Amino acid sequence: MRSLLFVGAIAGALALVACTTRARMCGAPNECGPNQGCVAGRCMPDGGVPAIQNAKRVVYPPVDLAFIRRGDGAMGGAVPPVVALGRASDSEALLLLRFHVPLPKDATVLEAYVLLERSNAVDSDPTPITLHAARIVDPWDGRSISWGTQPRVEEFRSPATTIDPAARALVRVDVRDLVQRWRRHEKSDHGIAIVADNSSATGMAFALTVVGEAGERDTEPTAGATSSIGGASVSGSEAHGSELPGLQRSGPRLELYVK
Repeated sequence: MRSLLFVGAIAGALALVACTTRARMCGAPNECGPNQGCVAGRCMPDGGVPAIQNAKRVVYPPVDLAFIRRGDGAMGGAVPPVVALGRASDSEALLLLRFHVPLPKDATVLEAYVLLERSNAVDSDPTPITLHAARIVDPWDGRSISWGTQPRVEEFRSPATTIDPAARALVRVDVRDLVQRWRRHEKSDHGIAIVADNSSATGMAFALTVVGEAGERDTEPTAGATSSIGGASVSGSEAHGSELPGLQRSGPRLELYVK
């Protein structure tokens, strides 16, 4: 009987670990299995058709953002042009983002990602950095936020993205489950925090271009997907979608695939 109880306890512990292990997104084909490719962060069989194939692609700039590190005071809404996530000396640093997403009630969100653009302005340590998204549950304002007044962040078991320094410049962080719950209009939903799971000497540098500045460089969506630019839809690699024309798309932004 004792041995059976012991075996049951071990099995339960393994099941708990399996349930709490964070899913991983891919960043390159070599991170997937044989005869698979990496499409928008998902491993798919070669030649497979992604769910977003015929979806509408929409990209939103943040309506507020902040980067906070231990000891930082209020910055009056100013953000540095380049920040590092996962740097050992600032391992608790957070990137906070808030978006306004006026989706129709009947829209289905197939995929949702925060897009981060890496910067080569700072040399990176060869150690890969893993990021994930968490839910911000307290109100905050980028003009007055500081380390001491930062909002609470709640883990949501969202998938993680591991970034190799040699990989592509555009990084996707999965936020689908977070975005889908926004329709409930819960008072405790106040945006997205990007969190580093590990650290290196330099961390990974990302561009934080201020909204409204010149600059436009966006990811090419999967062939066949459509995008909305100021209400007009275009398709394929022509898409640079932003619901707010004229605003920057070189810093953090939210990419949705909707049907």
